[in-house]
Amino acid sequence: MSQYTLTLNIDAQDLKYIKAAQQRITLGKTVGGDQPNVIWLSIDPFQANMVQWTDDVWIYASTTQVTSGASILKLSEVQPGPALDGGYYPFTAAAVFNDFVSATDVPAGTYAANNDMPASNYPLLTFGLSQSAQVNAVPVTRKPISARMVLATQRIFMTPNANVYVWLQSQFASETIITSIVGRHTIARFGGGVNDIALKYDLARGLFVPDPSASTAQELVDHVEPLVV
Repeated sequence: MSQYTLTLNIDAQDLKYIKAAQQRITLGKTVGGDQPNVIWLSIDPFQANMVQWTDDVWIYASTTQVTSGASILKLSEVQPGPALDGGYYPFTAAAVFNDFVSATDVPAGTYAANNDMPASNYPLLTFGLSQSAQVNAVPVTRKPISARMVLATQRIFMTPNANVYVWLQSQFASETIITSIVGRHTIARFGGGVNDIALKYDLARGLFVPDPSASTAQELVDHVEPLVV
């Protein structure tokens, strides 16, 4: 199990501007898509911010509709967890996940669930992955990182990516569904032996860039890709 650390530094004067604009550091992760569709973490910023997590994920079910701005209400979750890959969890008419079932059509690194809830009860439900973290040494437990609507009788396949999207915004809190990232954002490219990345906010560019004071700053340039949306 890999452990990851993302350090986000902000100069004192820049932090004053961010606070005046009432903006927060926002993190998202992709699960089988090009961009995050859920805000994983929304962080009230300090000058030095540290986020730590592992590969562990859980599968949840919800009746929340996948529409922009909706706040996800998790109603059921794989227990005890974390979820296992390479198979699926049946979600039953009792609104609980049954035990894990190995399946050859679910590859390693992919998590799956069968929506066995009768259509007469719920024609569709929302499924996704959740992941825990420590934000500035404070535990944040199993926040959703993805959301997708699944019809009754169908199976969902979910393959999380190690990359983390980082940006500033003031509109949405954690566990909120989004259709796209508005504004400039940075992709911190974890995985492949990269477990620690340090970024610093660049006020002139309006995004986080590799922190030149970090010992691995030069090495990180290949793993961080600033994008403009």
